Amino acid sequence: MFNVESFDTAGTTLLREGVVTSTNDIAVDAARAGAEHGWAVCADVQTAGRGRRGHSWRSPMGSLYISIVLRPAVPMQMIMGLPAVTGLGVLDALEGLGLSGRVGIKWPNDIVSVPRSIVTPHGSNFNRKLAGILVEGRSSDKGAFAVAGIGVNLIAPEDAPVASPEVQAAMDAAASVRRQLEHDDKLARDGVPALDPISLAEALPEGRALPERDTVAAAVRDAVLARVSRWERAIKAGLGAAGPLGPVLTSYTDNIPMLGKPVSVLSPNGTELAVGYFVGIDAWGRAIVKLGTGEEKTYSAEMVSLREV
Repeated sequence: MFNVESFDTAGTTLLREGVVTSTNDIAVDAARAGAEHGWAVCADVQTAGRGRRGHSWRSPMGSLYISIVLRPAVPMQMIMGLPAVTGLGVLDALEGLGLSGRVGIKWPNDIVSVPRSIVTPHGSNFNRKLAGILVEGRSSDKGAFAVAGIGVNLIAPEDAPVASPEVQAAMDAAASVRRQLEHDDKLARDGVPALDPISLAEALPEGRALPERDTVAAAVRDAVLARVSRWERAIKAGLGAAGPLGPVLTSYTDNIPMLGKPVSVLSPNGTELAVGYFVGIDAWGRAIVKLGTGEEKTYSAEMVSLREV
């Protein structure tokens, strides 16, 4: 367990670490030890970063890995809205850093972008992953909380600084253990094709300098907290009656480039379950796909992935 006794657990804290297993693990431990809403930690390297459905998240040096403690005062069932709200916050931060009109959300909450060489992008160009988000709900003596883990590719993996022998040894050891566990559990990868990555350095307009990592970290943390605060107020005002995404549904759907496109609905092992048009999102965050028969079916992000066809 992460020892937070020597660190400030106030909500204004943005702890900076070197090599960690996972910033989400640190944030969970910190929250259980009393860290307040808004407390955050970022790291140079994660040796055991993870994404949705337990997938590993490659975390080389040079990019941003940050986790934020979230304690919105909303009913428990509303916490399901936090992944979408967090995604909108990350989008706000990246737009403020120079990517206005050049970032979007891939359902449910990955952030996608386009290379700077595409001057006037349209929906189908938003097919490269810039950031990943994993929101995990937990409980503590202070009640339920969530931790939003965010990884942003600041530079291309091939441009990552060379890790020290000690850091590389830790990463290799963790990767070896993870490969063995994944092999034993037959969870090495699902069959869903991964999106090609893109970095902030590749997406920023020509001549726009890549901001310092600390600048990006603070921008992401502040933008996520601002979005969560507005969403919390809206939920308290009764705007979540239809579901936790009710207060942000218009903004959320407006930022999904794949909406309206033909898609494959894929199971976790990559089996194609259906083909149709991605026509909407409901207030619980489920994708609505119109099949060739005219029938509309809803799918949860826990059960399927969508890929444009």
